[in-house]
Amino acid sequence: MQVRRDALASSNVPPLASILTEVQKKLSGMRQGWSEQLQEDPSRFGEVEVEVHHAFQQLADQVVAGLLAEAGQAPALETASKKSH
Repeated sequence: MQVRRDALASSNVPPLASILTEVQKKLSGMRQGWSEQLQEDPSRFGEVEVEVHHAFQQLADQVVAGLLAEAGQAPALETASKKSH
């Protein structure tokens, strides 16, 4: 089973290990930005909280795609997907 990033993309989802490494890099950069925002103006906590939740939701979607791609290599999922068609 091939998993793609979106319906229009022609590139497959990278391996889960690569996704997790990229997630870690992104979170590190975002953490610094969120911290700086709060240091400059602590009253922006509510806005930063929303940004954090949104970022984690997007990153979680990437991890789920990686998990699906990884699981898609298993024969059981291939068989199950063929049965549903």
